[in-house]
Amino acid sequence: MKLVNNKEIDKAGRLVISKDIRNHLNIHENDILLIEADDHQIIIKKAQNSCIFCNSNDNLTEFKGKFICQKCKSEINL
Repeated sequence: MKLVNNKEIDKAGRLVISKDIRNHLNIHENDILLIEADDHQIIIKKAQNSCIFCNSNDNLTEFKGKFICQKCKSEINL
């Protein structure tokens, strides 16, 4: 399903993502969004969970709303 909205950027440079798009992409308050830009477009995606230290997406454990991979966790436990 493709959802399309036309939105105006406010004076502070903010853009509101509509509720129907947030619901469709399962985006919630405090989620991290990845913003990419090239010469012709801006792409906004929901960021995948990743380790707060090395950005790995493998073998993640959540602790107090943050994620850490097994490798970094074992290095911390030295």
